Amino acid sequence: MKKRFGRHATRGMTLIEIMVVLVLLGLIAAAIGVNVFNQLKEGQIKTAKLDLKALENGIDLYHVETGNFPDGLGQLAPKYLKEVHKDPWQMDYVYVRSGESYDLFSYGPDKAQGGGDDITLHGGGSAGGG
Repeated sequence: MKKRFGRHATRGMTLIEIMVVLVLLGLIAAAIGVNVFNQLKEGQIKTAKLDLKALENGIDLYHVETGNFPDGLGQLAPKYLKEVHKDPWQMDYVYVRSGESYDLFSYGPDKAQGGGDDITLHGGGSAGGG
């Protein structure tokens, strides 16, 4: 006996059902994307802080060995640091020397001075003991 399939036997998905599935997938992707973006931003900030600490160590080594602070970060490579690279936002780190102290900066995600997202490190002063 042959089985016959009626018109309603093989029903496909309607346009509304497909749209509901796409909206749900979009919401899931958005939730995951926001979380990943926040983790990326936090990772970039931590990387900048570690880079500034490495630069501080290089500057302090330079100071111990020469008795002076460098005029610029370029003087640290390759002896005191393997290389002086850019911050996670592809901007140069800023080094400002003032007497027996210095400041190191990354302007942060907005790539501009100020704005509350700058990452700074103050070095020198009495830290060198000499």
